[in-house]
Amino acid sequence: MRKLRPNSEESLDLLLDTLCNVFGGIILISCLLALLTQHSNTIAKSDADASGLKGRLLAERHEAAANELAALKQLADKLAATGQGELQKLADERDQLRATQERLRRQASISPVDDNSTKDPVGEVTVLRSKVNALDLQIADAKARRQAATSKEQDLAARTQRVRSQINEKEAKRDEYVRFPKEKTTSKHAFNFILKYGDVYPLVDANGKTFDGITHEPLEDKAFIANPIRSEGLAIARDINAILELLAICKKMGVYISIYVYPDSFETFRTLKKHIFNAGLEYGFEVEPEHYKIRFGPNGSSPAPL
Repeated sequence: MRKLRPNSEESLDLLLDTLCNVFGGIILISCLLALLTQHSNTIAKSDADASGLKGRLLAERHEAAANELAALKQLADKLAATGQGELQKLADERDQLRATQERLRRQASISPVDDNSTKDPVGEVTVLRSKVNALDLQIADAKARRQAATSKEQDLAARTQRVRSQINEKEAKRDEYVRFPKEKTTSKHAFNFILKYGDVYPLVDANGKTFDGITHEPLEDKAFIANPIRSEGLAIARDINAILELLAICKKMGVYISIYVYPDSFETFRTLKKHIFNAGLEYGFEVEPEHYKIRFGPNGSSPAPL
């Protein structure tokens, strides 16, 4: 048996008849209108929801920024009224600005919006960031100045301590311990020393000759004025052997030491006195004015030994 084939021409005729029919056209148009209306309502609803959410987010951000600015102004007024230090005020303002900046960053990351809506908040964040950087620089500068002041203070304290030590040493050296003069005069002869310019000038050397560092200005009756020559005397540190030799000769001769001290040679006198004690000699001294000229002669007198 043969399989029956459908009559395709009859099917097309039926479709064409339906399309051409007025009732069929109305049904088709009604269906299209229903589909278009439903699609447009859905799009409008979604657009309205998106614009409303965006507006609410923008309003909330503007309100938060305004509240932060007002709080910062109140904080600045409060700090100015309480009279806190400049550095503390700067540090507090920096912390507040950092907190505000971090809060705005979190809000921006939660709800991004278009360029027009973020124009003002981004500008405020940029200004706040520049203020934070300026405050950081001021704080670093203040720390550097404080460190320099601390270092200078420590240096001044060390210098003060050194000066005090030097003053104490000089005060200790000023103490002079002497014995009272003896009641009876001695029969010993005097061996004369002049202390001037910080050096020792004996009237005669170890050979009994006139010392080269002193010029003699002759006077009447075999008297003369002794004038020490600067830098021509015996230095304690340099010529100690020559000084000790003179003291040993004085010990053998059985004389005592007569010292004439000028104001610029008290330190030399202290050192020479120790060597005189070590040599077992007696001494007497006399302090002379700065420009006084000492006269020596057969009728003169020497300071008595102590």
